[in-house]
Amino acid sequence: MNPAAAPDAAPIEVDEASLRRSLEAVRKAPIDPKKGLFGPESMFWEVNKHTLVYFLGAVQSVQMQLCHPWIGTAVFDHSKIMTDPRRRAQLTYSFLWSFIYGDLDMVMKRAMGLYKVHGRVQGTIDEKAGTHAAGEHYQANEVNALLWVHVTAFLCRVRLYEILVRPLSTAEKDRFVNEAKLYAMCFGIPDTAHPQDWQEVEDYVAAMDASDTLARNEKGMKIRLFLEKSIPRPLRQPVWNFICMQLPERTRQLLDLPADNAANRASALRVGKVLGFIQRTLPAKLAYVPAYHEAMARIAGKGGPDWLTARINKAILGTPRLVS
Repeated sequence: MNPAAAPDAAPIEVDEASLRRSLEAVRKAPIDPKKGLFGPESMFWEVNKHTLVYFLGAVQSVQMQLCHPWIGTAVFDHSKIMTDPRRRAQLTYSFLWSFIYGDLDMVMKRAMGLYKVHGRVQGTIDEKAGTHAAGEHYQANEVNALLWVHVTAFLCRVRLYEILVRPLSTAEKDRFVNEAKLYAMCFGIPDTAHPQDWQEVEDYVAAMDASDTLARNEKGMKIRLFLEKSIPRPLRQPVWNFICMQLPERTRQLLDLPADNAANRASALRVGKVLGFIQRTLPAKLAYVPAYHEAMARIAGKGGPDWLTARINKAILGTPRLVS
């Protein structure tokens, strides 16, 4: 594992100068500016374009992220996740889909915009949690916290992709990690801190999971309970159980998530088969996230999203177009 990504690494602030250097390196990368960071041939688009993989992966990875007291506190104190979750989701997806599917100019502008938003996200931890003392300062523009959010997000989506779509080879997962470096650089995460292949991803997550950098924190618990209750009641138990059975044991313990037992594993297996069937058989316009369709239209030289993509964008993001 890269020493810069160790659980006990000292905080590293992402200042504006370092972010600009990072974005300049992205701009010089061998990529097509019209396609943006990736493109239709990339593993990053392949994994992230699937609707169920993307949205279930988002809920799943948030559970891992809430085990980091900095992140649990920051999200609780500075976001509308519990007072206006729809708007919070719209802002999040607007930024992240812009990075994944926007052209290079959009990526550069959005990266600076998100940096400024994150600049306002700082404060102090109000309880002792693991290695974090009460009163410890936290900030969103910090390499180690950003890296944990980044890696858990793509880790969960890769694993869900393998359950709901198809298995990936080690070479494909290594390629995904290599592509993910460009995405990480848009947040100011340097290449030196980033895992270099899938094995380093697994090693990093295992090291974090075994460390006291992760710890139960009450604000994280409040968000976790809110997220569970936000799933419609008829689907709540089976879907929540499916999401949780894919998580590390430590995460489930810290957040009081469903136990890893035979009944829950069997239920998760059944739900996974149903969700996989749905993902594989949905019409393409629904099977893939709208930003993917919009990006494909942009690359093909079309003026904007078709009417259905525009309507789905409006329902999810509150705007008919995002990356065209």
